[in-house]
Amino acid sequence: MVFGKWIGGILGFLAILLRLLSEAFPQFTERWYANGLFPLIRGILDNSLGKLPFPAVYLVAGGLLPVVFFFGRELMLKNKGSRKKAFFIFRGLLNFCGWTVFLFLFLWGFNYYRLPLYRHLGLRPEPLASDQLLEEMQFTEANLLALREELQPDSLPLLYLRDVEALENQLREEMQETLEKIRYSWFGSPSVKPLYPAGTLRRMGIFGIYFPFTGEGYLDPSLHPLEKTFTLAHELAHGFGITDEGEANFMGWLVCASSEDSYLRYIGALKLFRYQLNDLYRMNPESYQQFVSQLPIAIRQDIREIQQSNLEIRPYFLELSRKSNDFYLKSQGVKAGIRSYAQLPMLARAWRLGQVDL
Repeated sequence: MVFGKWIGGILGFLAILLRLLSEAFPQFTERWYANGLFPLIRGILDNSLGKLPFPAVYLVAGGLLPVVFFFGRELMLKNKGSRKKAFFIFRGLLNFCGWTVFLFLFLWGFNYYRLPLYRHLGLRPEPLASDQLLEEMQFTEANLLALREELQPDSLPLLYLRDVEALENQLREEMQETLEKIRYSWFGSPSVKPLYPAGTLRRMGIFGIYFPFTGEGYLDPSLHPLEKTFTLAHELAHGFGITDEGEANFMGWLVCASSEDSYLRYIGALKLFRYQLNDLYRMNPESYQQFVSQLPIAIRQDIREIQQSNLEIRPYFLELSRKSNDFYLKSQGVKAGIRSYAQLPMLARAWRLGQVDL
């Protein structure tokens, strides 16, 4: 009876102990979770909540309402006196937090403690010096220009005629093939759904999110099509168990860069180029201005279109969003926090210099 009243807190505590063990022994995590439990969870979620024609997070939000109502009723009717009420609230919050930690870790979170993807691939990413960065940017720019001319040989904004659902299916299939080729343990068919009302996620300071409690990724439907496509690839990578934000970016880029579809190759190269531009601006503003002034008009136009679209909806609490996301990532063992998003340029260079063909 006593155990039942504290079961959430107990399970959360045991999950944290297992997390510490998994973090200390990544090979152990690969065996029991990545190749054991997670494929089972992925299969169950894909064939249940993943089949719904709408985001399952709506059901979660709706399901919390009766829980709150029941908790409030129990608090008022069966707990007389301030001490009993305080104890009931404490136990309720502890159990709720415990269940949240337990479900988060077992449904997806233990993927944080697998062997990092870059180690699995034998990559040795290192911070880029300014001359190395410029070398990479020149390579990316030449690739971008060739792809842009192939897709649309003018300087007008790139036309977007892709169906989002078809694009999701294509990216998922190509990501499955890529994961198979690099022999990275994966299973299932995760989905990424638009979350309405449009603009909700962007006002929270994010473009997309993976929600472990439903096994689905969500993206903001108001995103610019070029931004939306890469966000789709990024969230799919999370669905396959790649938790680190930099590695999810890398997997999204790798799938796009390896595709036979020129549009996807352009999307991947453009996202990489934007990260490279940000790095150059941070390292040497003068070189950045000089480099940007010489960019082909078509590429500059596409980047400007994305930037203008991103500025149309401003986050309500941008700094709070960044700090909370940074805290969350660091609490899961991602030492770089939100800076992990920007690791794509050095991961892409390490991959290119590794001469690995898919």
